Amino acid sequence: SESLEIVSHHSLTFGQKLIPFQLIFRPKRRLSITVLPNRQVRVAAPAGQALEKILALVKKRAGWIAQKRNYFEQFHPLPGEKCFVSGETHLYLGRQYRLRLKNSEGRSVKLVGKFFNISVESFDRERVKATLDDWYLMRAEKLFIEKVEGVLKGHPSLRLTPKKITIRHMAKRWGSCTKNGSIRLNLDLIKAPLHCVEYVIAHEL
Repeated sequence: SESLEIVSHHSLTFGQKLIPFQLIFRPKRRLSITVLPNRQVRVAAPAGQALEKILALVKKRAGWIAQKRNYFEQFHPLPGEKCFVSGETHLYLGRQYRLRLKNSEGRSVKLVGKFFNISVESFDRERVKATLDDWYLMRAEKLFIEKVEGVLKGHPSLRLTPKKITIRHMAKRWGSCTKNGSIRLNLDLIKAPLHCVEYVIAHEL
C-alpha cells in the first residue's frame, strides 16, 4: 500500500550531467524506472532490495534515462499551476496568449490576436478553467485527428487504422497505444508546439 512506501532522493552522473532521481521502495517484484513529462525521474524498487544493487541497475539505464529527459525537454516550458484570471498567460500550440475575461450568460472562448477572449457567467477559477479546457478539447479533437490522417496518408506502407482515438488528461505520458490499437493522447499536448504534436502522434502510430 501507499503507507508502506519509503521515499529517498539520489542522483547519477551521465557524461557531464548530474541527473537527480526519486527512489521509492514498494512491495513489488521488479525495479522500474519512469521519466515523467516534467523530466523528473522516479525509480520504484522492491522493498528490502540493497541500495547498492539498485544504484548499479539505475546506472546501467543512464543512457535511456538521459534520452527520455532530452525528449521531454522539447516540450518545455510546461505550464505551471494557473489562477485563470485576466492577464494570465496560457499556451496554445507553443505560443502564449493572455486571458481576457468578460461576464456573459453563456460560455465561449475566442482566440483574438494574442488573447483568449473568454465569456463566462462568473470569474470563478474552476468555471473559467472548465470553459478553456472545453475549448482546448474541441481544438485537440480536430487537430489530432487531422494529424493522424496526415501521417497515415504520408506513409501508406504503415497500413494502420487506429480503432479509437481518445483525448484526455494524462499524468505521466503524452500519448500511448493499447494492444488492441487504440491511441490515447494527452490533452495538454495541444499546448505544445505543432512539431511536438506531430512527433508524439507519429511515435504512437
